[in-house]
Amino acid sequence: MPRYLTPARICSLVLIRQYQSGHTSSESSLRVLDFLATHVTASPENDVEAVSERNKFSSSDISFLAEKLSPWSSKVTGRSMYDILLKGLWALNGLDALHNLINRLNSDGVPFDEEGNPIPSKQITPGAPLGQFIRRCYVEFTRLQFADSQALWNSFLAYRAPTYEDWATKNPDAAKELQETQSLTNVPTLPGRSSADISSEVNSSSSVVDADMLLGFSIYQLQKLGTRVPGDVKAQLGKWIGDQWDSGTQSLHFFMEFFDHWRSGQYNVALESLHRYFDYSLAARTGTDNMRVYYQYALLHLSVLHADFECWDESVDAMNECIATARENQDTACLNFALSWLLYLRHAHPDKSRSSFATISGAVGSGGGEHDEIAFLKQKARDGKHWVLMSNTLLEEAKLEMFSGGSAKRAQEYILQAMYLNVLHDLQNLAPAAALFHGASHDRLGQAQLATRSYELATVVHDVHCSLNDRVRSTCRLALASALSGHYTKAMEMLNGLNPTIRGVLKLEQRIQAFATIVQLRRQLNRGDLEAASYYLNQLRPLRSFSDPEIVFEVNLLEIEFFIKQGSFEEALTKVSERIRESKGRGTDIAQRLHLLVLKSRIYVAGGQAVKGFAVALRATSTAERHLLIPVLHDGLAVLARILIDLAEYATARDLIEATLPQVLESKNVTLTAKMFVTMGEACVGFAGYCCDAGSAEHTRSMRRALELIERGRIAYQRTEDISGMLDCLLMKSKIANWGGDETTAAQADEMYMQLLADR
Repeated sequence: MPRYLTPARICSLVLIRQYQSGHTSSESSLRVLDFLATHVTASPENDVEAVSERNKFSSSDISFLAEKLSPWSSKVTGRSMYDILLKGLWALNGLDALHNLINRLNSDGVPFDEEGNPIPSKQITPGAPLGQFIRRCYVEFTRLQFADSQALWNSFLAYRAPTYEDWATKNPDAAKELQETQSLTNVPTLPGRSSADISSEVNSSSSVVDADMLLGFSIYQLQKLGTRVPGDVKAQLGKWIGDQWDSGTQSLHFFMEFFDHWRSGQYNVALESLHRYFDYSLAARTGTDNMRVYYQYALLHLSVLHADFECWDESVDAMNECIATARENQDTACLNFALSWLLYLRHAHPDKSRSSFATISGAVGSGGGEHDEIAFLKQKARDGKHWVLMSNTLLEEAKLEMFSGGSAKRAQEYILQAMYLNVLHDLQNLAPAAALFHGASHDRLGQAQLATRSYELATVVHDVHCSLNDRVRSTCRLALASALSGHYTKAMEMLNGLNPTIRGVLKLEQRIQAFATIVQLRRQLNRGDLEAASYYLNQLRPLRSFSDPEIVFEVNLLEIEFFIKQGSFEEALTKVSERIRESKGRGTDIAQRLHLLVLKSRIYVAGGQAVKGFAVALRATSTAERHLLIPVLHDGLAVLARILIDLAEYATARDLIEATLPQVLESKNVTLTAKMFVTMGEACVGFAGYCCDAGSAEHTRSMRRALELIERGRIAYQRTEDISGMLDCLLMKSKIANWGGDETTAAQADEMYMQLLADR
C-alpha cells in the first residue's frame, strides 16, 4: 500500500493542471477549485458527509469523478470538465509522463496556456492548500522505489481503464494513435491488458493516509455512538492494513478492534486489543513523554472497560492509577475526567461500600462531601473552559440533588444549565443525555406528558448525535410508560424496532431483552397467568446481580407484585423488608425507598391488617409530598384511601381521592387510575350505607355514583388487561344493580363476568 499517492490523487493533479491551463469556464472555475480544495485538505473526523465523500473519491472506481465533473462545462464547446479530465488522463502514456506532470506542477510558478501565454490569475503559491498538496505529491513520488512506482502506475491503468470508451468517442484520433503505439511497443495500456496482479492494483488504489482517515473516523463513531464497525468496512480496513506495516495505523487498527470487541461483549479480546494498541503506539512514537501520555489514556479506557463488565474494584484501581499519572504529567483534562468518572461510578452503583467508592475527597484534596467534590470539578471546568466536563458535572449535581432528597426545583435548574451549555458551546453529543435527565425530572414531578416529550427529544431532534446507549435508554423508558398505559403491543414494537440498530452490541441487546421481559411479566401479572409470570420472573432474577439499578428496582417491584397476586403476603412482606434494609445500607434513591414503604403498607392492607400499614403509608406519603415525588405521593394516597375505607372513614377516603384523581389521570398510570376509581366507588357505597338515610335522595345519588365509578374502573382495568380487577368490578356492579332493582344492568354484569371466567 502506498503512503500517499493513489490513482485518485493523480486525477487531482491532472485536474489541477487543467485548471491552471485555463480549460475551465467562468461558471465552473470556482466549482472545480472548491472540489479540489475539499479533497486535498484533511477532513475533520466528526464530519460524516465529508468523510463519506472522501471515501468515495479514494475508492478504486472513477464513477464518482464522472458524477461530479460531468455537469460542469469547460471552455471547449460541447465538452464537460470530465471530458477534459479524461483527455489529460489518457495523455499520460507512461511513468515518464507522470514524472513530468508532477515536476512541472511543482516547479512552475506562473502557468502558461496552450499558446504559451502566462496566466498569473491561476498561479498556485507554495503556501496555499493546493501548493502544499502538489509539494507532498512531489516528495512522495520522489521517495517511491521503482517497484512501488510501477505498482502505482499499474493501479492507475486499472483505474482509468473503464473510461476508454468515453474518451475514444470524443477523441478518435488520439485513440487510434494509442492503439498503434500499443501494437508497436507491445505495452499493455488499453483495457484488454493482462499484466499486473489485480489484487495489488486494488490495494495500490488506497493509501496509508486514507486508511488512517477511515480508522480515525471509525474510532470517533465508536466512541460517539457506541456501535460496532460494519463487517464490510472492517474487512476492507483489515485488508489495507495487512499490506503495510506503518505502526501508527496499526495502533489505530487495534484501538478500533478494542472498541469493537468491547461492544460485542468479548472482555478478554478487548483487553488484549487495548494492550496491543498501547504497545504499537509506543513503537510508533518513541520517547518518555509520549509513552506517559499514552499510558494514562490507556488506563482511562481500561477503567471504563472494567466498569462496563462489572469489575468495579479493577475499574477503581485503574482509575486511581490514571489519576496519579495524569497528575504527574499535569494533564488537567484527563485528571478532571477521571475524577468525574469516579463520581459517576459512585452514583451509578451506590451499593459498593469500598473506600474507593465512598469518597474522592482524597483525590481532590478536600475533606468535604459530595457537594464539595462537585464544586471542585465545576471550578476546574470553569478555569480550564472544559465545557464538556462542566455539563456532565451539572448533570451529576442534578442527579445527586434528586437522589438525596434535595430540591426538585434546584435539580431542574442544574439540568437546564447543562442544556444551555450544550447549546451555547455546540456540545451536540451531550444533548441527548441532558434530555433524558430532563425527562426523568419531569417523571418525578408527575408530568408524564412532558417526560415523554423529553425522551422523544433525544431520539427525534438529536438522532444524528445520539449514542446507542442514550437511544436505548430513551426507548426503554418510553416502552415502560406505554406498558403502564396498557399499550403492551406498542411497547414491544418499540423495543423490537431497536434490534437492527443494536445488533452485535451485547450489553444493549441484554438491556432491550430485559425490558421486553419486564413488559411481558407485567402483562401476565395483570392477566393473572401466574405460571407464565413465574417463567418471566425466573428469567429476570439473575439480572439483579450484575445489571444497572434501574432494571434491578423494576425486577424487585415485580417480584413483590407476583407474591401479592399469588396471595403469599408473608413472603411478599419478607421480600419488601429485605429491599428496604438494602436500600438503607447503600444509600439508594429516596424515591425508591419511599416506593418500597408504600408497597409494604399495601401488603398490610391486602393481608387484612390495614391498621399496621397506616403509619407507614402516612410517613412515606408525607415525605414524598415534601420532596415533590408525585408518583410516590399518588401511590401512597391510594393506599391511605383504602386504609380509611377499612377504618370506616368513607367520606374522608372519598374526598382524598377526589382531590388526587385529576393529577393521577394526567400521569397516565392506568392501573393506579383504575384502583382509585374502584376505591372511590367503594367509598361512595360505604358512605351511602353508614352516613345516609335509607331511601333518601342522597343515598340513591351516592349509590348511582358508585355504579358509575366502578364501571369506569372496569374500563381502565380492561385497558391494562387486568382480569382479576375486571372480575371484582363486575361483581360489585352486579350487587349494586341488584340492590337498585336494575335487573338489566345486573344481567349484563353477570354475563360479562361468566364470559371473562370462560376466557381466562
